[in-house]
Amino acid sequence: MAKRKQSSKRRQARHKRQGKSSQFDKRQRLNTVNPRRKKTSRAKVPLVGALAATVSSMGGMLDARMAFRLSIVMAGMMLADDRRVAAAWFTAAGVQDDWDRFYDCLISVGRNTQPLALPLLKAVLQKFDPGPDGHLTAVIDDSPTQRYGRHVEGAGVHHNPTPGPADGEWLYGHNWVSLCVLAKHSLWGVIALPLRSMLYVRAVDVPKLQEKYDWEFQTKHQLAVKLMTWFVSTLRSLGVTCQIWMVADGAYAAMKVLKPLKNRGVVLFSRLRKDAKLFDLPPERKAKQLGRPRIYGFHRISLSKRANHGEGWQTITYHCRGGEVVRQYKEFLATSCLVGDVIRVVIVRFDDGGWAPYFCTDAQVEVRDILETVAARWAIEEHFHDVKEVWGAGQQQVRNVWSNIGCWHLNQWMYTLVELSSWDVAKPELTDRRHRPWDNPDRRPSHADRRRAISKEMLEKQFLAGLPKTPDTRKFRRLIEDLISLSV
Repeated sequence: MAKRKQSSKRRQARHKRQGKSSQFDKRQRLNTVNPRRKKTSRAKVPLVGALAATVSSMGGMLDARMAFRLSIVMAGMMLADDRRVAAAWFTAAGVQDDWDRFYDCLISVGRNTQPLALPLLKAVLQKFDPGPDGHLTAVIDDSPTQRYGRHVEGAGVHHNPTPGPADGEWLYGHNWVSLCVLAKHSLWGVIALPLRSMLYVRAVDVPKLQEKYDWEFQTKHQLAVKLMTWFVSTLRSLGVTCQIWMVADGAYAAMKVLKPLKNRGVVLFSRLRKDAKLFDLPPERKAKQLGRPRIYGFHRISLSKRANHGEGWQTITYHCRGGEVVRQYKEFLATSCLVGDVIRVVIVRFDDGGWAPYFCTDAQVEVRDILETVAARWAIEEHFHDVKEVWGAGQQQVRNVWSNIGCWHLNQWMYTLVELSSWDVAKPELTDRRHRPWDNPDRRPSHADRRRAISKEMLEKQFLAGLPKTPDTRKFRRLIEDLISLSV
């Protein structure tokens, strides 16, 4: 039987119509007070340590009637297992009859992501402040989360960047443009710490949200500029005077992104197209020459010709994805209409004979810094993997657009909080694999190991702290420790 050729056109979502409308009316419940309704005032197993302090600061950015619920929800996220829907968070946190108030909390979080991210940014700066002579590196990228249902607000058909054997070229769900800060650990390498994201909604899906929320269409480039503008202005308002670098993949190496950010003093790193329009440097102006100075040179530069030329290659050793690599490169200065100024271009040749051009908008940055910064961009891809696999981002079956934004941010913020809390913890404490003899004890701790270590600390503090330290309780302590190891 002949195979049907797949179409390159973007597919549209198809859903069955809902059989009956929901019979639940929240207004009727609010008008009828239930005196036997149990309210939740604290988590069954609360957060501990610096993580609890940061979450408490973040909760202070919400309305006082809603703030205490944030730490309860995030405590439930730490202990939830299996499919991590919002109901699993509430169950693990010990939410009682007022579970609907916690769904309202998700909406409140989605509407206030900008103020909630401020305490988290302060915690990151407190740990990784480079000083006035250093630099902070931010990374921008987008990633989709798959959803299902015709009533999921903001969802649409997007390109699937990592299709599996049974997946298609397109998926239905949300697409998130995320901003992360890159931090280098002495043992584990570069780690991306997410701060904020913005939901990208296709133009064809905007009218559904415009009627209800006055939503405006914005491209991914516009969302990236908004996120970086917030990041730069917030850092400057906090008194941070260091240089700010931003790295992104080639999709964000566009004039609408580079020019406004360069005007704000951001140094940008990215990959160039192999057919990029480049020119040499303009000639020096003669004395008393009239007219505006030239921006571009007279001669066009061909990247493919320079890459295929056998002469002029140099060798460099730099750090790339957890190890040292030795590669050949060529570097030169050029002018580009992407930024309307001089850029430094680096062509790298790989072992298989392929090549790739990278650039930096600051001509004074060294080649090693350019290559290592571009290589460090991969940390955000690892973050997207962990936030979906470990925290279950996208599994929360909520329909309201603000609830979806709140759930995505909570997953990202828990990722950052866990990394910050376990940054200075010794490796043996993070890789306790005594109950998993099949696992390699020398393997570096994954993000799941870090999350598991904090969950274990929460449970031990809750259930072991109440036992008196006497010889008669050793058996009970051992039994409780075994139960905790089974639960996490």
